[in-house]
Amino acid sequence: MRFDEVELEVVPLGLDEEQVAPVVVAASTHASRWRRLMAFLTDLSLFAALVLVLYPLLSRPLAWAPTAALAGFVALFSYYYYVGTWLLWGKTIGGAIFDVRVVAAERASMTMREASLRWAGLYLSFATAGIGFILALLPSRRSLSDRMSDTHCVTA
Repeated sequence: MRFDEVELEVVPLGLDEEQVAPVVVAASTHASRWRRLMAFLTDLSLFAALVLVLYPLLSRPLAWAPTAALAGFVALFSYYYYVGTWLLWGKTIGGAIFDVRVVAAERASMTMREASLRWAGLYLSFATAGIGFILALLPSRRSLSDRMSDTHCVTA
């Protein structure tokens, strides 16, 4: 399935999130570490391209304020990109290419809070020099962002 094909899910009307039947993720459906890494690197390359395109617009010599503004813009754009695609399709462009879907542990779809926590986990993993990503090497295959948002990466 292509990333631009929206999957519509049935939502029972009048029921709270707690009343919806939980979704059980079998161990065999977990996305492989290789697929997750390649999907993440694909998404990361999109932001590297964005920085390379906007970098010539900065004034010379480089000052801290325009550089911080560019970093803030990329961070804000990444929030809308990741959270928006996880909420709409359950996967990013990299996830669509490598068939990696993010699902909530107890429900079929993510909430805004879970998606925001997952995004914050990505930035915390970068801030800790990749320690949050190394957690995915454990047998549970859950990175820091997975643990913070209580989500799983599965094959689509």
